[in-house]
Amino acid sequence: MIRLLATVLLTAALTQNAAAADKVLRVCFGEYDAPRADKDSGRGFDVEVMRAVAARLGARLEPVWTEQEKRMTEAEDSDLPLPQLSQGECDAVASVPGPDSLRAVKGNLALTRPYYGAGFEFVARTGGPRDFSQMQGRRIVIQYMSVGHLAAEAARLDWIGATTPEGQIAELQAGRADAALIWGPALGTMKDRLKDIWPPTAIPPESLRWNEHVATRESDRELGKAIDAALGEMLASGEIGRILQAHGVPAHDPFDRVFRGRIRK
Repeated sequence: MIRLLATVLLTAALTQNAAAADKVLRVCFGEYDAPRADKDSGRGFDVEVMRAVAARLGARLEPVWTEQEKRMTEAEDSDLPLPQLSQGECDAVASVPGPDSLRAVKGNLALTRPYYGAGFEFVARTGGPRDFSQMQGRRIVIQYMSVGHLAAEAARLDWIGATTPEGQIAELQAGRADAALIWGPALGTMKDRLKDIWPPTAIPPESLRWNEHVATRESDRELGKAIDAALGEMLASGEIGRILQAHGVPAHDPFDRVFRGRIRK
Protein backbone atom coordinates (compact mmCIF):
# COMPACT_ATOMS: atom_id res chain seq x y z
CA MET A 1 0.00 0.00 0.00
CA ILE A 2 2.82 2.40 0.92
CA ARG A 3 4.66 1.56 -2.31
CA LEU A 4 1.48 2.23 -4.32
CA LEU A 5 0.95 5.60 -2.60
CA ALA A 6 4.56 6.60 -3.27
CA THR A 7 4.15 5.68 -6.93
CA VAL A 8 0.97 7.77 -7.20
CA LEU A 9 2.65 10.78 -5.56
CA LEU A 10 5.73 10.45 -7.78
CA THR A 11 3.58 10.22 -10.89
CA ALA A 12 1.64 13.32 -9.86
CA ALA A 13 4.84 15.26 -9.20
CA LEU A 14 6.33 14.27 -12.55
CA THR A 15 3.10 15.24 -14.32
CA GLN A 16 3.09 18.62 -12.59
CA ASN A 17 6.75 19.23 -13.46
CA ALA A 18 6.13 18.28 -17.08
CA ALA A 19 3.17 20.68 -17.26
CA ALA A 20 5.33 23.48 -15.86
CA ALA A 21 8.07 22.68 -18.36
CA ASP A 22 5.55 22.94 -21.20
CA LYS A 23 4.31 26.35 -20.05
CA VAL A 24 6.15 29.18 -21.79
CA LEU A 25 6.15 32.96 -21.64
CA ARG A 26 6.98 34.33 -25.09
CA VAL A 27 8.57 37.77 -24.91
CA CYS A 28 9.51 39.81 -27.98
CA PHE A 29 12.97 41.40 -27.83
CA GLY A 30 14.85 43.50 -30.36
CA GLU A 31 17.66 41.43 -31.82
CA TYR A 32 20.45 43.92 -30.99
CA ASP A 33 19.07 46.00 -28.17
CA ALA A 34 21.89 45.67 -25.61
CA PRO A 35 21.96 46.10 -22.68
CA ARG A 36 18.23 45.27 -22.63
CA ALA A 37 18.52 42.25 -24.90
CA ASP A 38 20.98 40.83 -27.40
CA LYS A 39 20.28 37.90 -29.71
CA ASP A 40 23.91 36.86 -30.27
CA SER A 41 24.67 36.43 -26.58
CA GLY A 42 21.12 35.74 -25.42
CA ARG A 43 21.75 38.15 -22.57
CA GLY A 44 20.37 41.47 -21.37
CA PHE A 45 18.77 42.95 -18.29
CA ASP A 46 15.24 42.61 -19.68
CA VAL A 47 15.99 39.01 -20.69
CA GLU A 48 17.02 38.36 -17.10
CA VAL A 49 14.04 40.23 -15.64
CA MET A 50 11.53 38.41 -17.83
CA ARG A 51 13.15 35.03 -17.17
CA ALA A 52 12.66 35.65 -13.45
CA VAL A 53 9.05 36.71 -14.12
CA ALA A 54 8.43 33.51 -16.10
CA ALA A 55 9.83 31.42 -13.24
CA ARG A 56 7.40 33.06 -10.83
CA LEU A 57 4.60 32.15 -13.24
CA GLY A 58 5.75 28.51 -13.30
CA ALA A 59 6.89 28.87 -16.89
CA ARG A 60 10.07 29.15 -18.92
CA LEU A 61 11.06 32.17 -20.96
CA GLU A 62 10.94 31.82 -24.74
CA PRO A 63 12.59 34.86 -26.38
CA VAL A 64 11.09 35.91 -29.72
CA TRP A 65 13.78 37.91 -31.53
CA THR A 66 12.58 40.65 -33.85
CA GLU A 67 14.49 42.58 -36.50
CA GLN A 68 15.49 46.17 -35.74
CA GLU A 69 16.78 49.01 -37.86
CA LYS A 70 18.94 50.33 -35.04
CA ARG A 71 19.80 49.95 -31.37
CA MET A 72 17.44 51.71 -28.96
CA THR A 73 19.13 54.82 -27.59
CA GLU A 74 16.34 56.69 -25.78
CA ALA A 75 12.67 56.61 -24.86
CA GLU A 76 10.41 56.03 -27.88
CA ASP A 77 13.34 56.46 -30.29
CA SER A 78 13.07 52.82 -31.33
CA ASP A 79 11.12 50.20 -33.15
CA LEU A 80 9.64 48.43 -30.15
CA PRO A 81 8.15 45.06 -31.19
CA LEU A 82 4.63 46.12 -30.23
CA PRO A 83 3.08 45.21 -33.62
CA GLN A 84 4.38 41.67 -33.16
CA LEU A 85 2.75 41.56 -29.72
CA SER A 86 -0.53 42.83 -31.12
CA GLN A 87 -0.42 40.15 -33.83
CA GLY A 88 0.10 37.37 -31.31
CA GLU A 89 3.71 36.56 -32.14
CA CYS A 90 4.56 36.86 -28.45
CA ASP A 91 2.86 37.40 -25.09
CA ALA A 92 4.71 40.46 -23.78
CA VAL A 93 7.17 43.26 -24.57
CA ALA A 94 9.43 44.80 -21.92
CA SER A 95 10.80 48.35 -21.47
CA VAL A 96 7.78 50.18 -22.88
CA PRO A 97 8.00 53.83 -21.76
CA GLY A 98 4.30 54.60 -21.42
CA PRO A 99 0.86 54.91 -23.03
CA ASP A 100 2.14 57.13 -25.87
CA SER A 101 4.11 54.15 -27.14
CA LEU A 102 0.88 52.22 -27.74
CA ARG A 103 -0.87 54.85 -29.87
CA ALA A 104 0.64 53.83 -33.19
CA VAL A 105 -0.19 50.15 -32.73
CA LYS A 106 -3.41 48.78 -34.12
CA GLY A 107 -4.62 46.46 -31.43
CA ASN A 108 -5.63 46.68 -27.81
CA LEU A 109 -2.53 46.55 -25.62
CA ALA A 110 -2.21 47.16 -21.89
CA LEU A 111 0.67 48.10 -19.61
CA THR A 112 1.72 46.77 -16.24
CA ARG A 113 2.69 49.19 -13.54
CA PRO A 114 6.23 50.51 -14.08
CA TYR A 115 9.07 48.31 -12.92
CA TYR A 116 12.00 50.72 -13.33
CA GLY A 117 12.72 54.34 -14.18
CA ALA A 118 15.01 55.55 -16.95
CA GLY A 119 16.18 58.95 -18.05
CA PHE A 120 18.98 61.11 -19.38
CA GLU A 121 21.81 60.89 -16.87
CA PHE A 122 24.15 63.74 -16.00
CA VAL A 123 27.63 62.22 -15.93
CA ALA A 124 31.03 63.83 -15.37
CA ARG A 125 34.57 62.79 -14.54
CA THR A 126 35.74 62.68 -10.92
CA GLY A 127 35.96 66.24 -9.60
CA GLY A 128 33.72 67.62 -12.34
CA PRO A 129 30.30 69.26 -12.06
CA ARG A 130 27.68 67.24 -10.23
CA ASP A 131 24.52 68.67 -11.77
CA PHE A 132 23.16 71.39 -14.08
CA SER A 133 23.57 74.08 -11.41
CA GLN A 134 27.36 73.74 -11.70
CA MET A 135 27.55 74.12 -15.49
CA GLN A 136 28.20 77.87 -15.71
CA GLY A 137 31.34 78.38 -17.80
CA ARG A 138 31.46 74.68 -18.62
CA ARG A 139 30.55 72.58 -21.65
CA ILE A 140 28.26 69.57 -21.96
CA VAL A 141 28.26 66.94 -24.71
CA ILE A 142 24.92 65.73 -26.04
CA GLN A 143 23.78 63.24 -28.66
CA TYR A 144 22.51 65.03 -31.76
CA MET A 145 18.72 65.06 -32.28
CA SER A 146 17.97 63.53 -28.88
CA VAL A 147 15.81 64.83 -26.06
CA GLY A 148 19.05 65.64 -24.26
CA HIS A 149 20.01 67.84 -27.20
CA LEU A 150 16.74 69.76 -26.91
CA ALA A 151 17.17 70.10 -23.15
CA ALA A 152 20.70 71.53 -23.50
CA GLU A 153 19.51 74.09 -26.04
CA ALA A 154 16.51 75.05 -23.90
CA ALA A 155 18.80 75.60 -20.90
CA ARG A 156 21.18 77.63 -23.11
CA LEU A 157 24.13 75.48 -22.13
CA ASP A 158 27.41 75.57 -23.98
CA TRP A 159 27.34 72.22 -25.78
CA ILE A 160 29.07 70.06 -28.35
CA GLY A 161 27.50 67.11 -30.09
CA ALA A 162 28.25 63.47 -30.80
CA THR A 163 26.38 60.97 -32.94
CA THR A 164 26.33 58.13 -30.40
CA PRO A 165 26.50 57.65 -26.61
CA GLU A 166 29.93 56.07 -27.14
CA GLY A 167 30.99 59.26 -28.91
CA GLN A 168 29.77 61.32 -25.96
CA ILE A 169 31.91 59.30 -23.56
CA ALA A 170 34.92 59.72 -25.83
CA GLU A 171 34.47 63.52 -25.88
CA LEU A 172 34.11 63.59 -22.10
CA GLN A 173 37.17 61.43 -21.46
CA ALA A 174 39.23 63.45 -23.94
CA GLY A 175 38.49 66.59 -21.92
CA ARG A 176 36.58 68.36 -24.69
CA ALA A 177 33.48 68.47 -22.45
CA ASP A 178 33.01 68.78 -18.70
CA ALA A 179 29.84 66.68 -18.52
CA ALA A 180 27.58 64.55 -20.69
CA LEU A 181 23.84 64.00 -20.85
CA ILE A 182 23.36 60.35 -21.81
CA TRP A 183 20.32 58.07 -22.04
CA GLY A 184 20.72 55.86 -18.96
CA PRO A 185 20.26 52.36 -20.40
CA ALA A 186 22.86 53.16 -23.11
CA LEU A 187 25.47 53.40 -20.35
CA GLY A 188 25.19 49.66 -19.83
CA THR A 189 26.96 48.95 -23.11
CA MET A 190 29.95 51.01 -21.93
CA LYS A 191 30.29 49.67 -18.41
CA ASP A 192 33.99 48.84 -18.75
CA ARG A 193 34.83 52.36 -20.00
CA LEU A 194 33.23 54.31 -17.15
CA LYS A 195 35.74 53.81 -14.34
CA ASP A 196 36.29 57.51 -13.66
CA ILE A 197 32.75 58.78 -14.32
CA TRP A 198 30.51 56.22 -12.65
CA PRO A 199 27.94 56.42 -11.15
CA PRO A 200 25.91 59.42 -12.35
CA THR A 201 25.66 62.00 -9.58
CA ALA A 202 22.17 63.45 -10.06
CA ILE A 203 18.66 62.08 -10.46
CA PRO A 204 17.34 63.00 -13.93
CA PRO A 205 14.96 65.97 -13.77
CA GLU A 206 11.28 65.33 -14.46
CA SER A 207 11.51 66.53 -18.05
CA LEU A 208 14.21 63.95 -18.79
CA ARG A 209 12.81 60.79 -17.23
CA TRP A 210 10.31 58.06 -18.02
CA ASN A 211 8.92 54.95 -16.37
CA GLU A 212 9.25 51.60 -18.12
CA HIS A 213 6.48 48.98 -18.25
CA VAL A 214 5.73 45.57 -19.69
CA ALA A 215 3.06 45.48 -22.41
CA THR A 216 0.60 42.63 -22.94
CA ARG A 217 -2.61 42.25 -24.93
CA GLU A 218 -5.76 43.44 -23.18
CA SER A 219 -7.35 40.10 -24.03
CA ASP A 220 -4.68 38.43 -21.85
CA ARG A 221 -5.78 40.22 -18.69
CA GLU A 222 -4.91 37.37 -16.34
CA LEU A 223 -1.42 37.13 -17.78
CA GLY A 224 -1.00 40.89 -17.45
CA LYS A 225 -2.06 40.73 -13.79
CA ALA A 226 0.31 37.82 -13.12
CA ILE A 227 3.27 39.62 -14.73
CA ASP A 228 2.40 42.78 -12.79
CA ALA A 229 2.36 40.86 -9.51
CA ALA A 230 5.68 39.17 -10.28
CA LEU A 231 7.32 42.50 -11.15
CA GLY A 232 5.94 44.01 -7.95
CA GLU A 233 7.55 41.25 -5.88
CA MET A 234 10.89 41.69 -7.66
CA LEU A 235 10.79 45.46 -7.24
CA ALA A 236 9.99 45.20 -3.52
CA SER A 237 12.81 42.71 -2.92
CA GLY A 238 15.35 44.82 -4.79
CA GLU A 239 15.90 42.11 -7.41
CA ILE A 240 15.21 44.42 -10.35
CA GLY A 241 17.66 47.00 -9.05
CA ARG A 242 20.34 44.33 -8.67
CA ILE A 243 19.78 43.13 -12.24
CA LEU A 244 20.05 46.67 -13.61
CA GLN A 245 23.26 47.33 -11.67
CA ALA A 246 24.79 44.06 -12.85
CA HIS A 247 24.26 45.22 -16.43
CA GLY A 248 25.74 48.68 -15.80
CA VAL A 249 22.40 50.52 -15.96
CA PRO A 250 21.49 53.24 -13.41
CA ALA A 251 19.09 51.51 -11.02
CA HIS A 252 16.11 53.81 -10.55
CA ASP A 253 12.89 52.66 -8.97
CA PRO A 254 9.84 53.97 -10.86
CA PHE A 255 9.67 57.74 -10.57
CA ASP A 256 6.76 59.49 -8.87
CA ARG A 257 6.66 62.08 -11.65
CA VAL A 258 7.82 61.68 -15.25
CA PHE A 259 7.80 63.52 -18.56
CA ARG A 260 4.19 63.66 -19.78
CA GLY A 261 4.61 65.18 -23.22
CA ARG A 262 5.11 63.36 -26.48
CA ILE A 263 8.57 63.15 -27.97
CA ARG A 264 8.69 64.68 -31.42
CA LYS A 265 11.55 64.60 -33.91
